[in-house]
Amino acid sequence: MTSKWLRAVVLGLVTLGVVGLGQPTAPRDSVAILIDGSSTVGPITEAVAKEFLTQVPRARISVGISGTSGGFRRFLANETDMNDASRPISAAEIKTASERGIEYLELMIGLDGVVVAVSRNTGIFKDGVPVMTMGELNLLWSKESQGLITRWNQISPRFADAPIVLSGAASTSGTFDVFTAVVTGKSGDSRTDYFGTEEDQLLAEQTGANPYALTYFGFAFLDHNRDRVQAVAIDPRPEVIDTPKEILDQINARRAAAGKKPLVAAGGKPAGVLPSVDSIANFSYPLSRPLFIYVNKKSAERPLVQQFVSFYLGEQIIGNQEFMLDVGYLPIAFELREAARRIWTNRIVGTAFGGTITGFTPEQIAQLYRKHAGL
Repeated sequence: MTSKWLRAVVLGLVTLGVVGLGQPTAPRDSVAILIDGSSTVGPITEAVAKEFLTQVPRARISVGISGTSGGFRRFLANETDMNDASRPISAAEIKTASERGIEYLELMIGLDGVVVAVSRNTGIFKDGVPVMTMGELNLLWSKESQGLITRWNQISPRFADAPIVLSGAASTSGTFDVFTAVVTGKSGDSRTDYFGTEEDQLLAEQTGANPYALTYFGFAFLDHNRDRVQAVAIDPRPEVIDTPKEILDQINARRAAAGKKPLVAAGGKPAGVLPSVDSIANFSYPLSRPLFIYVNKKSAERPLVQQFVSFYLGEQIIGNQEFMLDVGYLPIAFELREAARRIWTNRIVGTAFGGTITGFTPEQIAQLYRKHAGL
């Protein structure tokens, strides 16, 4: 996959065929499938759709990128057949689905890591080693830092005396939800003075051009932009910070006013983990996550949707490491692929995760998902 092709996907310019009526109310014989959602999962679904069209050229498949949350809004309004999602369905979305009588199938299709990235020519780190602790990321991205922490050396003397330039996922994105939940402890709890977009490729290009910029996006966009950006190694310890006392005192005063616990600076040397195939697969990378497609149960009654989803879940796609890595993501374990296929075959509706979107260990993910599948 080329960066040019990837950029076309994330800009939403690639539509496979002329789009007709492709939604849960479509006729049984409709050849259209309408998909929206995550800009992270979008490239996987787009690649699967291209493969599917070689076998079923009459299909008309549209893949949009409104973001996971934006896509769920359309999905739960009965506007789309499927939603690509870079996080599990949330408690609020589950409630909306129940109120509107919408049943859905939750199908896990891969693994990803949210990458924190800086320019290949970054000037942020005085020793030249891009590494940050979870505590430093919290200080950087929390609401309490807005208007106060504007220069890198306010976070740590390890960092340059230079202005902070931030970008990342838009608030409609599942990547935004996961990143903020892990980094700040609460989904959506983020400073807003940053450039947010669903165009992950644009984030990589802009960050690569600025030595004092930092961004975050899915692993695929690191893999396809290594000439522009590099990953920051993440140390999961929140207490390993050496922020100047006067800054930390101000942050903690704001946190107290917001009813949050204070941040404690214990010092220490950061020892981060870089995102890689292995560290994402075993969740030693702190921002690892599963990826999903959600299928409307009514749409699943249409023969073409059945054919496409069965193709998507086949071993030749989500079980094919070469295919998944080429797109930029990782296969899930065989037992989870089997669980997804069982959920699909038996039309098991609902979610395995109860509205919680992050914070699970690999073992908990496997246990919950297999239980949901009846295994």
